[in-house]
Amino acid sequence: MALRIVVDRLRCIGAGNCVDAAPEVFQLDEKDISIIVNPIGAPPDTIVTAAENCPVDAIKIIDEQAGQQLYP
Repeated sequence: MALRIVVDRLRCIGAGNCVDAAPEVFQLDEKDISIIVNPIGAPPDTIVTAAENCPVDAIKIIDEQAGQQLYP
């Protein structure tokens, strides 16, 4: 499954829940805003869980093969 991960940097509050859930995919930059460091660094279910853990729904996950938005 090929996922497209989109972080809304204006919505992100830097809680770090995504980093806690998938540190191989997400990191916080110098402004404590989430960035994607390796979009294939974790299994798809882990990436979706990381998005679900975001308190402000700043992460969108799209299954590119199916053309379906998985989260939110």
